[in-house]
Amino acid sequence: MLPELRAIAPEQQGAALRTARDTPLDLLELIGMAAGLVVVTALTRSIVDASFASRLLATLADFAVALPLLALALGPFHARRLRRGLRAQLQRRDRS
Repeated sequence: MLPELRAIAPEQQGAALRTARDTPLDLLELIGMAAGLVVVTALTRSIVDASFASRLLATLADFAVALPLLALALGPFHARRLRRGLRAQLQRRDRS
């Protein structure tokens, strides 16, 4: 998933990942994550006109479905940001 990590010594990979997580999101990632969030929200919306218990169960079911969908929809954008951050670190290291 992160081939750039192979170019970094194993003892430095944790620090490199922490630094890569601080990389700001670019416009494509922000738009993609917003769209993914909207799609997942639309897919998991329940409109239940019933008792509190039924609404609670529907909400819990939506939550259980939304978590993996969010991981699938937003994960690639997070991975893209990490890869950009790692590439930037490698470029800085190569210039030094």
